[in-house]
Amino acid sequence: MSKKILLPFSLFLSLSLAAQHEEVDAPITEAAVQLQEVFIDGNREKLLGNWEKAAAKFREVLEKDPKNDAAAYELARVYEAMKDMEKAEANAKNAAEWAPDNPWYKYYLADLYQKVNKDKEAAAVYEKLVKMEPQNEEYYFKWAYYLVRASLPAEAIKVYDQLEKLTGIHEEVTRHKHTLYLGMGDYKKAAKELQMLIDKFPNSPDYRHLLATFYEQTGEKEKATAVYKEILALDPNDARAKIALAEESKGSDDIRFLNSLKPVFENPNTDIDLKIKEIIPYINRLSESGDKNLGNTLLALASLLETVHPNSAKTYSALGDVLNITGQPDRAVEKYKKCLELDETVWSVWEQLLYLYADKKDFENLVKTSENALDLFPNQAVAHYLNGLGHNGLHRPNDALLSLQQALMMSSKNPPLRFNTLKETAESYYQLKKFPLAESTLGEASNLNANDPALLERMGDVQFQLGKQSNAVQFWQKALEKGGKSPFLERKVAEGKLVE
Repeated sequence: MSKKILLPFSLFLSLSLAAQHEEVDAPITEAAVQLQEVFIDGNREKLLGNWEKAAAKFREVLEKDPKNDAAAYELARVYEAMKDMEKAEANAKNAAEWAPDNPWYKYYLADLYQKVNKDKEAAAVYEKLVKMEPQNEEYYFKWAYYLVRASLPAEAIKVYDQLEKLTGIHEEVTRHKHTLYLGMGDYKKAAKELQMLIDKFPNSPDYRHLLATFYEQTGEKEKATAVYKEILALDPNDARAKIALAEESKGSDDIRFLNSLKPVFENPNTDIDLKIKEIIPYINRLSESGDKNLGNTLLALASLLETVHPNSAKTYSALGDVLNITGQPDRAVEKYKKCLELDETVWSVWEQLLYLYADKKDFENLVKTSENALDLFPNQAVAHYLNGLGHNGLHRPNDALLSLQQALMMSSKNPPLRFNTLKETAESYYQLKKFPLAESTLGEASNLNANDPALLERMGDVQFQLGKQSNAVQFWQKALEKGGKSPFLERKVAEGKLVE
């Protein structure tokens, strides 16, 4: 961007004052020097944040030199600092009008217009700047930007058209025009803009991918297919195009589609993010359905990731997920651990690993790993809850309570987590033989979920410890009716006493 170099305002002011009524080479008058001192005083007060004093100084300059653009500009800035946007705007307009060749005043005026939501006026300022410097590309972008803010997209497109006459077909300009046409609902012209990029850069697949994606988004599947075929004609190994065409032909046969991705997954040059993006929906589907064939197919693809991308954390995250869902927790643990060795910053992987340790009742590793997770994610309530669960599993209820209290403070907006935390807190109190506290805590938990068999059974245990045998049997019976399957529950009901 070409920019004019301006004289310092103090020197600019003195020259302006000297030239106003005299020849350029005439000596500077004493009055001009005194006025210059007032201007300098105004700037000093402005730097000190003494806005009222600064404004008074600049107004004094303008009283004696009514068209002093430098004073008007500085006064505008002072009024802006004082939040008097109306006066700031008026003085900025004066500065721009009195020094029409100074672009800096126009920049500032446009900025003020934006701040008071006068985007059309800001656009008009940049229109003038374009006329001043028609080769300055940045002015065109700013002009169009303000027109878009003023809800005049068609006018903005005309500005971009002017810029294209100056620069030729340019990706940034074309992308802006494409977006504007899209927003206006003119899909035909939106597609035409992308086609212009393809015509200019025929060997670049990226622009064809943009066009194909656009056609997919607008529901023009046949046109998208044709573009993907063009891409493969240029590059038969283009993975994105291969996947797109495979998806279009897959119908309802997910297994066949996933098997067709094997060559793509075997290619080390294909970005792993593209591969992960394709299988994530199917991993989610597997989690919901438990389909064995789908699981085996996904496991084969995820194993290819391990072969082709052995140093990517994403490989082991995906593989761990598939192993976890397909009932292979020990192998899933190893893959999640490998993922965290490569990248420890992904909380979801820590969470999956912690829940696996909890399910396996591997309390030593649960405590150790949750402590490591909390070093990185101290605000994750789940990590505090699982740390407490691990300590309870190791019969360290006092340590458990420290973590569980933290989890309770953080889980007010997460009822399921709060329920589990309350239940585990009651377990700590039970281990400490503080049965009244255990009873009240279980009662609070039951307000969130009164049908949990484990909670009902534990409430029965607490009632028995409090000497309320009949109540205990009633709770045990309810737990059994709700599907409770703990090893001693039936004996508790049958014998009417605590069995552990």
